[in-house]
Amino acid sequence: LYPAREDKKERLLCRQFSGRIDTTWKISSFSHLISQRPPDQELPDRDADQDFYTSKTENEINLTVHRDIFSFPKGTRAGIFFHDIFEHLDFVTDTPEQKRQLVTDKLRAYGFESQWQQPVYSMIDNVLSVPLSLDNITLKLSSVQSKNRINEMEFYFPLKPLSPHRLKKIFADYGRIDLLNDFPDRLEKLSFSVTKGFMKGYIDMVFYDQNRFWLVDWKSNFLGKNIEDYGIDVLNATMSRDFYVLQYHLYVLALVRYLQNRMPGFCYEEHFGGVFYIFLRGVDPAKGTEYGIYKDLPDKSLVEALGKWLIG
Repeated sequence: LYPAREDKKERLLCRQFSGRIDTTWKISSFSHLISQRPPDQELPDRDADQDFYTSKTENEINLTVHRDIFSFPKGTRAGIFFHDIFEHLDFVTDTPEQKRQLVTDKLRAYGFESQWQQPVYSMIDNVLSVPLSLDNITLKLSSVQSKNRINEMEFYFPLKPLSPHRLKKIFADYGRIDLLNDFPDRLEKLSFSVTKGFMKGYIDMVFYDQNRFWLVDWKSNFLGKNIEDYGIDVLNATMSRDFYVLQYHLYVLALVRYLQNRMPGFCYEEHFGGVFYIFLRGVDPAKGTEYGIYKDLPDKSLVEALGKWLIG
């Protein structure tokens, strides 16, 4: 037999790490910035924590729920469902039959009853047909071709050291008083630690129409059981309370920087149209074009200030 060689016995040591890890460097997001919001504030999406249908049997639902878009189940699953519908919908070429089939397929995929087809279908028609007016321009999503839109547009941009106090100062110095009210003070109450690295996010939809780029965010939030619960005053309060004002300014900054890099001669005033936050449950053109639609064209000075202090 071949004798095994006896290994040299070595003394084993546990090496001690003596370096320093920069914990302020990270990939941040809007959700991260507001994750430790002041304790008296609600969660970002009111649908996310109100999925009361999960505790009821199907028979109980049939007995207690009037089937309209206001009573459509709440919760994270519902929000993802609505986003999925609009992501796969062709606003221009899909026939009514194709729209209904898409709704039926997605209801089944997400575990919702087929009886919700008509309320969801009607909601889609309302959203696509409602006039969207901003800065003397009026358009409809029903005219936006698929080739002129990007769904779930992902972005990263480099992030300089950022703190709640820095955010407050930017919005206080450059934001419009009529829109923000006490919003800068509320930003300072956010409790995220100083962070730097990269900012990451997903824009629900960017589209090009009437020679301008537009930003859309779909909101499934349940704000009430009547169309009046989705009026402009309620939407303004919701946008401030849930920090969506901060969210869309970060999105606009990302989109504008992208266009500046990719589009020769890009001019903010000429080529960027604005922002629409569409609260899907509250849109009904027959009741008025203001219900369920929050819109804004951020001041160029505010977008530039965010770019200076966040990106450099």
